[in-house]
Amino acid sequence: MVWADFGFNGQVGFAILDGRKNSAKYIETLENPLMSFVENIGGRNWEYQHDNALTHTSSARKNYLNSKNVTVLEWPPMSPNLNPIENVWGFMSRKVYENGGQFYSVNALKTSIESAWYNLEPEILQTLIMSMEKRVYDVSLKNGKTLNY
Repeated sequence: MVWADFGFNGQVGFAILDGRKNSAKYIETLENPLMSFVENIGGRNWEYQHDNALTHTSSARKNYLNSKNVTVLEWPPMSPNLNPIENVWGFMSRKVYENGGQFYSVNALKTSIESAWYNLEPEILQTLIMSMEKRVYDVSLKNGKTLNY
């Protein structure tokens, strides 16, 4: 499993996680990159967005982020059009598997995924974030139906 976080100014955190995910592992993942980001931006206004996976909606996760004064963006379940990271996964997947890419070891695949993450152009991330207002508007116009983003 791959976890990544970005903001308008670029990549914030990245982790390739082995084994099954649970709330404790998710909180552990958040502790380093996300909390470092929070410390670096000081008191500036921002909201954290993640999908509605069970590990993301657990009471343990909610308590953890509340204890760190992190505001989580509320959104409906099953709404990938409203989550720019889904587009990032698409960009990365195309890069990882370009030219028919095949991997004969887990380490080679992990290295390729990591390279795709760190070589994302900052403009791509900025464009995705700037598209949020339009995404919300378009989803509301289509009554929650899938968009072509």
